[in-house]
Amino acid sequence: MALKTNKFQPRGGAMAAGTPPLLVVLAMWGIVGVVFLMWVAAWLASLVTPGEVAPFGARWALWLVTGNTGSAWPGTPTPLVVLFAAVLAGGIGYAGVRGFRIVRRRLGDEGDPVAALNLGNSDVAELARPEAAEKAVRLRRTSLAGEQPKALEERDVGLTLGDLKLPQGRTGARLFASWEDTVLAYMAPRAGKTTALAIPYVLNAPGPALATSNKGDVWAATAKIRERRTGERVWLFDPGSITHQPQTFWWNPLRHVRTVEDAYRLASHFVLTIDDEDSKKDMWGPAAKALISQLMLAAALAEESMEQVGEWLHDAKQPRPIEILFDHGFIAYAEALRETQNIVSETRDGIYTTARTAARCLDDPEIMGWVTPPEGTGVDEFDPRDFVVSRQTLHLLSKSRSAAAPLIAAMTDAIFIAAEEASEGMGGRLDPPLVAVLDEAANICKIADLPDLYSHLGSRGIVPVTILQSYRQGVRVWTENGMEAMWSAATVKLFGAGLDDHKIVEALSKLIGQHDVSTTSFSYGDGKGNHSVQLRRQEIMEGADIRKIGKGEALLFATAAQATLLKMCPWYTGADVAEVSAAIKESEKSVTEGARRRYSQAHGA
Repeated sequence: MALKTNKFQPRGGAMAAGTPPLLVVLAMWGIVGVVFLMWVAAWLASLVTPGEVAPFGARWALWLVTGNTGSAWPGTPTPLVVLFAAVLAGGIGYAGVRGFRIVRRRLGDEGDPVAALNLGNSDVAELARPEAAEKAVRLRRTSLAGEQPKALEERDVGLTLGDLKLPQGRTGARLFASWEDTVLAYMAPRAGKTTALAIPYVLNAPGPALATSNKGDVWAATAKIRERRTGERVWLFDPGSITHQPQTFWWNPLRHVRTVEDAYRLASHFVLTIDDEDSKKDMWGPAAKALISQLMLAAALAEESMEQVGEWLHDAKQPRPIEILFDHGFIAYAEALRETQNIVSETRDGIYTTARTAARCLDDPEIMGWVTPPEGTGVDEFDPRDFVVSRQTLHLLSKSRSAAAPLIAAMTDAIFIAAEEASEGMGGRLDPPLVAVLDEAANICKIADLPDLYSHLGSRGIVPVTILQSYRQGVRVWTENGMEAMWSAATVKLFGAGLDDHKIVEALSKLIGQHDVSTTSFSYGDGKGNHSVQLRRQEIMEGADIRKIGKGEALLFATAAQATLLKMCPWYTGADVAEVSAAIKESEKSVTEGARRRYSQAHGA
């Protein structure tokens, strides 16, 4: 009967089987070492006695083996030599054990995925200094002109991904996403996505910074600091009054709508938010998108507001948008709108009802106040084209599934379009780059073709960071094909704590790959024992291991690089901790005061 025990050996296990020639060589050098140790002991003993010691060599070794101590160390007491030898052997043995333990800790235990993935991983060298700094200077030729890569601050090198994890809790080189990377992150709540990604990325953005969220935490931590550091404006788009701050600007979604394509793209952000999944698959979804785009184009051409679009949606026989489209030469679009208005009432009502559901934000006066010209003064108009060539900051806030979510997506998309246009005037790349942190993207920033945008945004100096709670959350919005496209186009992918989808973790396990493990077996029979070691291939990280990734840690997949385990760098571990803490405290006070003021106004106090 055989008893088997398995031990991981992530780096091969060649020594486990052993080779006779190597053992012979080691044994010979071991004998030489023992002889030399005796000679050193004799030499030390001769220093404290009147005795002497013969020169070390083959003859001296022969005298030692034959017990001719009188020739080996004449006049030196042999007991003293033995004592010194014992002390030396003990000291060497102790140092050897300590050294072995230190080396083993640094190399990691057998089966440690950190050791298997990160030790000797040269694939991620381009994400660390000095390569990352050199790349930053090359990509930002204008904003970093004349700068030496070695002298760059971390915020100029790139977006901090984390520190390379090493065995026994140690960390290695710091890794960065470059200014041409596109980042996709999957992290559960309280896994570090806000503290280690959103806040640091907004805080350290070298140019314009955009952040979406369903909470006010990123705004609270960064708004005051960004305003002080850049000397430029911080915009807060908060139609749901999450932060209870007064409105200080408005944005016109129709300002730059001049073509059918412009209108259709804007309408897509509204239809994608319909809760009924089936509406996107039957006739109502596409028909509603076409209707909204026709009315939006008519309103834009007539220099009307989004409020007018809302009124037209409630009048299925309104002739004015048809007349406007005809007057501006959009004959086919006008005919299509007329046909929609004149079809059988059941079909027409279904289309208009779906469109009104998609654009329900147009019926909310509080939301509409952010996208229609205000009465009086003191409220500026936000222009995406000015924003992308500045160092300003924009926070877009909306509660999940809020009616205002389409406006968040539309505004983000408008900024992407403006940034692409601006990059063309800068030689093809926006400099300094735009950093766009799309937290809760699947809930409040549903840009229909975001997966397709990922294929070229990075090359334009636009760095999107899309943060999702899970892969399946993205599939519900962009479909399986869309998420596969985004996965393929993202050059940096991060997986944090809380991955519970067994299909995803098993897929990641296969992508991470395998390594050699040694299987040791011992059997006893016929009065003899047999010991054998075999090698076999096994996943470096199984699905259960990936699921147990700790909070504040992440699994990194970078283009053409081996998977890597990271320890992320939250803001409270960096040099800005005091400044950010003070900013959060100040913002919380402002939120509290705003909430009290809002409550008093609502109740007439």
